[in-house]
Amino acid sequence: MVYPRDPNGPVLGGDITDEGEVLGFGYSPTSDPHAGCDRLLLVGDEDLVNPPDRLVPPTAATLQELAPAPQARLDDSLIHQAAALDAALPQAMHGALTAPGAPWSEVGWPLITALTKSMHSVWVAGGATRDLIGGTTTAVKDLDLAGTAPPGRFCDIARTLRRSLGLEYRPKVSTNSLVCWALDPKSGERIYEYRTLKLTGLNFPASGSDLRTDAGNRDLTVNSLYYDAVNDQVLDPTERGLADLAAKPRKFVSVNESDSPSIWAPIIVRVVKFAVRWKTFAGFDVSQLRERLSDFPVGLRDKLTEAEWGRLLSAHRNALGEADPDVQMEIAEQLGPVAVDLFTQILKGQ
Repeated sequence: MVYPRDPNGPVLGGDITDEGEVLGFGYSPTSDPHAGCDRLLLVGDEDLVNPPDRLVPPTAATLQELAPAPQARLDDSLIHQAAALDAALPQAMHGALTAPGAPWSEVGWPLITALTKSMHSVWVAGGATRDLIGGTTTAVKDLDLAGTAPPGRFCDIARTLRRSLGLEYRPKVSTNSLVCWALDPKSGERIYEYRTLKLTGLNFPASGSDLRTDAGNRDLTVNSLYYDAVNDQVLDPTERGLADLAAKPRKFVSVNESDSPSIWAPIIVRVVKFAVRWKTFAGFDVSQLRERLSDFPVGLRDKLTEAEWGRLLSAHRNALGEADPDVQMEIAEQLGPVAVDLFTQILKGQ
């Protein structure tokens, strides 16, 4: 499928401006997130301490050269028609996006439509795509989106949509992760989460990479599948997400190249969460992760700040608070000494 770019559409990473090649987008936070908070990053900005005072052009019309759209940078073999994977998958995904009673039931599909009309790409990512493809459940618990709209621009689109639908939620941006989200004022539930394709290697949070880079910054290959709900396509940038999800036992594999304890401690917790959930459904194989974790010294807890440790304990309570501690330790043992030590500390701290 061809993914043409309209010069009246948005600026993307890889585009060429008069000043140089676009690296991605930074973000300068305010109490009211909007497109004016987004900052254009150029190749050469990698050593800056803070985002530059360079606004993102409203369109790509003045640029010298346009890079391919993110989908077009993937081999055709990594883009699958959803119905070819499972004839029921398109209906299941569209049903999940409009499910009565879901926090996003009024805004899920309209938000995807609004982003698409703004010429941005957007995909359903994370648990919804994984579980619907993997057959784990038809009751999607969260709506996680990934796309090309920078955080501030996304909030403008979401705010305009909210007003047109007569809804009360307000879009927010996490300054640490650049995840955009909104809370239902009545239930307090998160309506959705959205993250611009993640860009790393800078001294501040940034976005605007491509699908391969974004997938490489996620935890597991099975969580690195992207669903294009407009064209009903499944994108598999790691080249093995679908295979690892379909494997019996299901394979837990990470392509995240970070060596940061603050990245890997949460990954270990999430792996144990999924292993507990899938233990009887499909089984699991953590051999690749055990080998990967053998490169880390025991004692991840000591490498985390108090704030990071607090967030990890909170994530554990939310994910595994009701799970049998013995089962958790059994899975940690399969992951090796680093995971055993971390879970010993976590269970002691709960």
